[in-house]
This record gives sequence, structure tokens and C-alpha cells, in this order.
Amino acid sequence: MTPSTGRSNGRTPAVGERIMLRQHLHWRRLIGENVQIRQHGQIIRTGTVDDAMADSTALWIAGDAAQPRTMYEAAHGIEVWAHPEEAEHGICYGTTSTAPSQN
Repeated sequence: MTPSTGRSNGRTPAVGERIMLRQHLHWRRLIGENVQIRQHGQIIRTGTVDDAMADSTALWIAGDAAQPRTMYEAAHGIEVWAHPEEAEHGICYGTTSTAPSQN
């Protein structure tokens, strides 16, 4: 785990390597996963999602040695960011650099 990005597929990123995270709108899918909590574009906490409301209005980050269990609410401008595969339970999405053929 890296301090700013959470879990990273079991390997340490190389110096200068970009770690791609994405914003997740369905917070309940992230229970048990490591995420970044952002507010107004700033990372305010990283941690493991302990629980989340079904409508994604609030979630709880589990307590750790440094901070207690904390609730974060969407109404306060909270965004949740994680690796794309974190919410997909192993299903990854990729993009291509070329357009499909017109045959």
C-alpha cells in the first residue's frame, strides 16, 4: 500500500510511474477496499471503507493507528477515488488507442 493511493496490485510503483485512480460513485461496492477520500480536489484521508450507505450519501473509513473510524458525506463535497478494479472485484476495463475497423 502506498500512502497516497491505497492498494496497488501487490507491487511497488516505479519512481515516476503514474498510478491511475478513478472516482467511484457507487460507494457500497467499495466496502473492504482501500480508497482515497478527496474534498475540493485535495486528498484528506486514505483508508479502508468499513461501510457505506446504499445510496452513496455517506461512507465510513475504518479506524487505524492514526485516526478513528470516520464518516464522510457526499453532501460535504466528498469524492471517493480508487483503482478501477477495486470496485469491480477483478473485472478490469481497458481502452484502445485505435478506432474499431469499419469493415
